[in-house]
Amino acid sequence: MSLASGSKLGPYEIIAPIGAGGMGEVYKAKDTRLDRTVAVKVSTVQFSERFEREARAVAALNHPNICTLHDVGPNYLVMEYIEGAPLKGPLPVGKAVEYAGQILDALDAAHRKGITHRDLKPANILVTKQGIKLLDFGLAKHQTAPLEEGGATLSQALTGEGQIVGTLQYMSPEQLQGKEVDARSDLFSFGCVLYEMLTGKRAFEGESAASVIAAILE
Repeated sequence: MSLASGSKLGPYEIIAPIGAGGMGEVYKAKDTRLDRTVAVKVSTVQFSERFEREARAVAALNHPNICTLHDVGPNYLVMEYIEGAPLKGPLPVGKAVEYAGQILDALDAAHRKGITHRDLKPANILVTKQGIKLLDFGLAKHQTAPLEEGGATLSQALTGEGQIVGTLQYMSPEQLQGKEVDARSDLFSFGCVLYEMLTGKRAFEGESAASVIAAILE
């Protein structure tokens, strides 16, 4: 259910919708206590205790290239409001290298805290006047939406070890197999993002989900 302008979630007053993602809808809002603009991501389901614990771990991350998570509600996340555009290639080599360095710095800071992104892709990387900002750190595995293939959706697949969560063209082989992921999975996804920054094309393409999966697993 969409929230109208002026609606409130705790101390947060909704200003306008921004968009929708795997977890639900995202709104521009005002923190009435601190008089600051924030982004509020509202989930379609109540958060579990485990999700809240992991979200609070992400909130402890303090890095200039990671979108700050300010607060966790029963079914919403309150994040830093960022004015920027999703990363898009092709870029000049120098600019691609600059952005790549910022992405790797952010990943390194999170990995040192034991936090894996799990869904690194251009749509989760915003380009701002100050540089790169990574969104949705460590929260991808809790999404309830279907697996994405470009603009279309795919049914989520289950294996013996777990559930596939992420965006197909940027997923590591172990993610596609439903196995546990770690920092190395993020680095595989980063390689796909870097390729796209330099060429303007995806590293793995195919006429169907099956052909993309086959290309990655080969």
